Amino acid sequence: MMNEVQTQAVTRLSWGAIVLLVALGAFVLIPAPLTDKFYAIGFGICPQRAGHSYFLGETLLPGEAALRAALPFLNFIAPSQPTKLPVEARMFGMFAGFLCTWLYAFLIGRGKAALMPKPLILFTYISFIAIMGFDGVNATIRDLHDAGLPIPYLYAPRLDLRFSTGWLCGIAMAGIILPVVNYCLWRDAQPRALFERGREILPLLGIGLGFLILFTLGSGLYYYPLAVFAPLGILAILGALNVVLVLTLWRRERVAENWRAALNPVALALLLSLLELGALSLLRYAAFGFGEIG
Repeated sequence: MMNEVQTQAVTRLSWGAIVLLVALGAFVLIPAPLTDKFYAIGFGICPQRAGHSYFLGETLLPGEAALRAALPFLNFIAPSQPTKLPVEARMFGMFAGFLCTWLYAFLIGRGKAALMPKPLILFTYISFIAIMGFDGVNATIRDLHDAGLPIPYLYAPRLDLRFSTGWLCGIAMAGIILPVVNYCLWRDAQPRALFERGREILPLLGIGLGFLILFTLGSGLYYYPLAVFAPLGILAILGALNVVLVLTLWRRERVAENWRAALNPVALALLLSLLELGALSLLRYAAFGFGEIG
């Protein structure tokens, strides 16, 4: 009897694990530079304009030149020339903010929080999203002004503002979306909000400030540790939304007791996310080729 139960558990687990392993293997084995793979994930959803993006590798930290001379392999794993991050500053903030908020929620024991926030916290989330929208509208007006339309704008867009407002939006999106995901996914979902007090969000603001400091320093030594937040953040947001879709259509809401039980719907959601990103990339390529949009 025990062997039969174990066999059923392995069968339930197997296809989800295979999907994830095949996807990871394909990503690793595709014969292209890692930076190009990062760009490819965001190609269909981000214009990837150089003027709206951070570059790392433009400057050297004190002692970095000597370190690179002593350890030549660093030049292969850390760009020594200006290298653009995979997505624009605002989207980087949004995707990385969402991902970091999700990880932070698990760190503080709220990884399965499934209630909507209290009105004050919800108002904070809405304010964060509105701030990003306001900055984005102002930046768009500035672009139209530069294109020759006599439209007044309030201030000149800056990369730090693009990133910061995107980061705030990412926190807000996580605070609203993740409780829905947790409610649909977990049998033992926690009857509490992701954040119950404003001060619980403050560490995330500090993390965002840390990203800004590293961007400002501009060294290529931490290009890949930072750049990876873009593709992972994109998959985190799309995957979260697709988990809800998969569980709802599958009629399997609130059945997962642990991550092993959740593996199959999560794997299917990630597969859908990759297919969606691929379709959007094909549409962009058909319309604009490999050039920047805008």
